[in-house]
Amino acid sequence: MKPPQPREPRTIRRRSYPDDKEGEALNNAFDLLREMTSARRLSTLVRRPTRAEVLQAADDYIAYFPLDEPRERARELREAALTWREGEEVPVAVYEAARRFCLSLGIREPACGWENDDGYQSQAIDRDTDDAEPPPEAEAAGAPRGYGDASKKAAQLAQALAGAVNVADLLASPSLWWVKATSWPSQEHLVEDMDQLLSALGTALDEQKFAAPARRLRGLLSAWEPGPEIPADISKAARELLAALGIEEPPGGWDAPEGPPEGPSNDIA
Repeated sequence: MKPPQPREPRTIRRRSYPDDKEGEALNNAFDLLREMTSARRLSTLVRRPTRAEVLQAADDYIAYFPLDEPRERARELREAALTWREGEEVPVAVYEAARRFCLSLGIREPACGWENDDGYQSQAIDRDTDDAEPPPEAEAAGAPRGYGDASKKAAQLAQALAGAVNVADLLASPSLWWVKATSWPSQEHLVEDMDQLLSALGTALDEQKFAAPARRLRGLLSAWEPGPEIPADISKAARELLAALGIEEPPGGWDAPEGPPEGPSNDIA
């Protein structure tokens, strides 16, 4: 029986989405942070991530991911990484924090255990089945499942959140509405942006403090035909949604006068 051929060292894939920088940052951050779950995974890489790269990846999740628990786990991972000095062994606390981070995204511990996961099985799944479920033989062999799904979900959530914030920001400020659009976006366009947020979050939405204002704003938009005047209840709901998302009122207030535009604009139509 021939001895097994040595495997080629792995690399951390980098993805580029020119039209979705937040989604790009989240996907690449996820792919890097999952490598920090064990010394075994790191040992099979061509190049181990640096402390600075781990900190930046955690910062990207903290900045862009809309769900509280993964953001909190990313903060814990960041704090653990601060104890790691370049040139030294990665502290056990970093591995443990990285595992909690993955678990918060619905990633199950590999059947072989975190310590024995070398990364090759999940790499094969990422490469060959990005758009499909892992094959039964991979599942039976204990291959980690869900990495590709989690990174895609991260990008979808970031994109949906950005669209909803765009809509809420305009609706919260009548003066900004005047400046940005005289060719009003359709009711369908506004409702669709809110629906994308609600759909992307799914059942996880119920755990978020912006669940109620998001649903309230969506309901009001479905009964409004956009025009030059924004109803007060819609502006109020938009402001409540922004506040729940941690977006503060501008220094001059939501009603700061900007004056009507001099010509038509189609920025959000």
